[in-house]
Amino acid sequence: MKNSRRELNKIKCRERILKASRRLFSSKGYENTLIEDVARKAEISKATLYNYFPNKESLLMGIAQDELDQIKILLNHEYKDMANSEKKLRRILEVFILDSIPFINLSRKITYLNSCEGSYLYATRLEMMGIFRSLIVEAQEQNIFKKEINADDIVDIVMSVYLMAQFEWPNIAEYSLEFCKEKLNRILDLILADIYV
Repeated sequence: MKNSRRELNKIKCRERILKASRRLFSSKGYENTLIEDVARKAEISKATLYNYFPNKESLLMGIAQDELDQIKILLNHEYKDMANSEKKLRRILEVFILDSIPFINLSRKITYLNSCEGSYLYATRLEMMGIFRSLIVEAQEQNIFKKEINADDIVDIVMSVYLMAQFEWPNIAEYSLEFCKEKLNRILDLILADIYV
């Protein structure tokens, strides 16, 4: 059944709010952005914004969850027929990294918070790791990665590459997308070399 007009309007309003908050958190900083600023930028009332997101933390959670939802759409549609799970893993890691570049300071804040076990964003880290793990297990079943290597250890390696791109590529905002892709694949070639069958 197709979504009703009202449901579509809710989806569009939520998208506008998240887009506005991403831009403001990136330009003004998370701490310096008020809920009122987000409502004004999204061209809605503060009360309407609170219907979707009760506080700034929930906006961060919405931004992180929105990225995960986009990744799931890619996996279930665009990459669905891609047979090689190792290539899918590379593409998904690439998307996570490249999507963070326009909002790198915000992405770093989210990445830091979702690394803290007590954080409200920790569940998004677990979900991200779950996506990586399922692709790694598939690659092991396809005899691309060695089965005797613990899948969770490979997840840790992939997460370390993501964290390195977030925090150790100092000029990532100035890198071209092509440069980032090439750098990422060079690093993956090096660190995954002993994992291949």
